[in-house]
Amino acid sequence: MDYSETLLFTGKCLSLAKHPEREEQIKAAIQSGKVDWENVLKVSSGQFVLPALYIRLREAHLLGELPPGLTEHFEHLTSLNRERNRSILKQADEINRQLTSYNIYPVFLKGTAFLLSGLYDDIAERMTGDIDLLVEENKMEETANILKSHGYKPLAKYNKHIHGNLKHYPRLATDEHVAAVEVHRQVVMTPFDRKFKAKDILQHKQKILTDQNIFVPSYRDMMIHNALNVQLNDKAFIYHTIHLRHMYDMLLLSMKEDPNKVFESFGHYRRQVNAWLLTTSEIMDLPGLHPEKKTAQLKFYISRQRFFIKRPYAHKAYNTVIYLLWRFSRYITIMLKAIYKKEERLGLYSRLSDPKWYGKHLASYSKFLSR
Repeated sequence: MDYSETLLFTGKCLSLAKHPEREEQIKAAIQSGKVDWENVLKVSSGQFVLPALYIRLREAHLLGELPPGLTEHFEHLTSLNRERNRSILKQADEINRQLTSYNIYPVFLKGTAFLLSGLYDDIAERMTGDIDLLVEENKMEETANILKSHGYKPLAKYNKHIHGNLKHYPRLATDEHVAAVEVHRQVVMTPFDRKFKAKDILQHKQKILTDQNIFVPSYRDMMIHNALNVQLNDKAFIYHTIHLRHMYDMLLLSMKEDPNKVFESFGHYRRQVNAWLLTTSEIMDLPGLHPEKKTAQLKFYISRQRFFIKRPYAHKAYNTVIYLLWRFSRYITIMLKAIYKKEERLGLYSRLSDPKWYGKHLASYSKFLSR
């Protein structure tokens, strides 16, 4: 069972959330003895869907088909994640109380929003890192300062000249809580934010039924953010990377809203969105998710995606070349902008005059190339 077969098997298991009738098909695959559970563990943990995989197999009554000892391992890791998510929800509630006392009403994003909105049957399904929240752009610094007054500390120095064009304030963390916090002023990077504006997300937010005002984006905006975050922010459209956790989120969101109608009405970044829907459809075997019309460009994209899934080493080499080209082109762009933009000059000087920046910058290369 190679990587591509493992990926598709894992995706098929996750699709049980929407297609429980596939239980017998997956059971037959397991009973065939061809499932390499070591690879399944590696892929599902590396893609942050191990708890979701376990819960889907449990709900389909397939745990009895697993090798001895594996169920206990799954259950242990899932229980740890459940406890972590309970802590995250408690932390989010505390943050919301702190901010609303200053008349700031944040909109929680991504994993935290999904947990708050009850998107999952079991909160243990979602592996969540940071708590992401969105506020009005002119309140980003104020929000960060309020959190700092409650013990949070920035993990990087905030400099307007460096961070002015970024999506969020530097990550804030405290020893008392499990998750770091990112205070966003926008949800997709410049210039893509022009078509998916923070003010529109804030305007269409939905209230979670609790004893206080806790807000998350509308399901429509959750769905759009899911696609744009992966394809544009994480550059999956360029790198052809697979994000099973976000694909699983899209699957669950598609049970709330019709993706094709959502993205047809949204109307922007159709190449990236359609590529994401088609890739998700293929990996998770969701025929109703992909766009009805496949352009020649989209067909070429998915054929290249299939090529890389079957050849991980070729994919890694491709990504390395693209990453290095992007890095060097960015250096040139920054230097050119610094000639005629004061903020770019100040930002460049701030970076180059900070000894710590060099180590962090080199570490970013190491982090990418070691993936």
